[in-house]
Amino acid sequence: MSVQVVRAASRTLVARLPDWDRDDAAAFSPVLDALDLLTPYVEVLEPGTVAVPLRRGAGDEAAFCEALIDTVSGLVDQDCVTGVADGLFAAVLAAHEGRIVPTGSDAAFLAVRDIRDLRATGLVEPETCETLRHLGIDTLGAFAALPGAAVAERFGAAARRAQLLAAGQLARPLVPRPTDPDLTVTETPEDPYETIEQAVFAARPLAERLLAALDGRNLTCTRLTITARTATGLTRRRTWQVDPAVTAADLSRRVRWQLEGWLLAGETGAVVSLELAPGGLLGLVEAGRGLWDVKDAATARAEAALRHAQSLLGPEAVRIAAPTDGRDLGERAGTAAWEAEAPPLPPSGPWPGTLPDPPPTLVDTAEAVSVLDAAGAPVRALARGDLSATPALVALGRKRIPVVAWAGPWPVSERWWSPAARRYARLQVELADGSAALLVCEGGQWKAVGWYD
Repeated sequence: MSVQVVRAASRTLVARLPDWDRDDAAAFSPVLDALDLLTPYVEVLEPGTVAVPLRRGAGDEAAFCEALIDTVSGLVDQDCVTGVADGLFAAVLAAHEGRIVPTGSDAAFLAVRDIRDLRATGLVEPETCETLRHLGIDTLGAFAALPGAAVAERFGAAARRAQLLAAGQLARPLVPRPTDPDLTVTETPEDPYETIEQAVFAARPLAERLLAALDGRNLTCTRLTITARTATGLTRRRTWQVDPAVTAADLSRRVRWQLEGWLLAGETGAVVSLELAPGGLLGLVEAGRGLWDVKDAATARAEAALRHAQSLLGPEAVRIAAPTDGRDLGERAGTAAWEAEAPPLPPSGPWPGTLPDPPPTLVDTAEAVSVLDAAGAPVRALARGDLSATPALVALGRKRIPVVAWAGPWPVSERWWSPAARRYARLQVELADGSAALLVCEGGQWKAVGWYD
C-alpha cells in the first residue's frame, strides 16, 4: 500500500516588536496572554518576536494582521510589525518590512534578498555570509542556485539546510508555547485507582475543574493532554485535538479511551495520578466566531461519524496520514490516530542522510528495475560510495528508457549494531520519457522506491 505524507495547507505570520528588549523575557508574558485570545497556536521565536500559523483561505490576512497589531500595541504601547508568507523563514524576513508575501511566492521573495539575511536562519555565522559575498554570492537566490553537495562539503550540513531555506524548500511546523501550569488539573488519590472504571469516575470531576478554570479566564482549548502515572513508575502521556465547544463528558470519554488503549497494549498497574492539561488556548468569543476554521454542516456530520466509529472501535481505529521521523522514505510517512497529535519532529532538522524535500509523490512502489551502462551492462553500487559505470538506461520490464540526468549515489549504512542492519545506496534519475525516479540498490538489486511528479 502506498502511504503519502499530507502537508497542512497553512501560512505563517510573524509579529515583531522592533524596540523590545530581547533580554526581558518575563515582561513579554502579558503579550503572549493577549495573543492566546486571538489564536490557539503561538510560537515564541525570541522575546519580542512570535510566529502564528494561518489556515489558507480562512479569511483576510491583512485584517487579522491589523487586529494583532492593535491588540499588541494597545497592551504594551509599542510598535508592532507583521509579515506573512508560506514558510517561517520568509515570514521572518517579511516581518522586517511589514509585507504579506503572496501564496506560492516565497522563492521569488527570498531570491532577491541580501546574503546577510541568511543569519536569520540561525544556521549560518556572519563570517560565512562574508565569505559568500567575497565569492560573488551576494543574494539568497544566488546562494540557492549553488550545487547542494558543494555547499555541504564547503560549509557543512547547517549551511546546506540554510540553502534549502533560502530556496523556499525547507519548512517546519510551529511549536506552540507550553500551557500555563495554573490551568493543568491533577488528581492524586489516597488509594490508587485499581480499575479503569475508578479512574474514569474520577476523570469527570477533574474535567469539570479544568473547564471551570478555562471559563474563569474566558478561554477554551483545542487540545487536551492526558497523563497517567502508575504505581510501577510508568508515565504515559497522549495529546488529543478537541472541539472548542468540548464538554466534561467529552473529556472524560477521551480519558476512558486512552486508558483502555493503554490497557489493551498490556500496560497494567494501579493509577496513582491523573492529569489533564489544556493546549491551543482560544478566547471564547473567537471560538464562537470560528476565526480559524468555520465548519460547515457536512464537516460536522463527518466528524460526528468518525467519533462514533472511535466510540465503537477504539481511539486508534480511525487513522490519518502523518509525517514521522526517519531517514528512509518508509520511515518518514506514517499514520496517527485521528484527532491525536503526532509526536513533534526534532527541531534540529531532518536526519543526517535524509533526502531533501520535495519527496517523491508516489512511494513504496518497490518495483524491480535494472540500471545499465551505455553498453547494456549492469551498473553496480560500490561499497566505497560510487557506481561501477555511468548509468545510461533504466530497464522497466521490457522497456529500456534512456537516462537524461542522474544524481548520487548516496550510500547508507544504518543500525549496524542490530540484526536489522542495512546497507544500501540511493540514486535519483531523470528519464527520457519525462519521468523521474528514486532508485535504491540493496543486496545488488535495484528497485524504484519512489516516483517524482
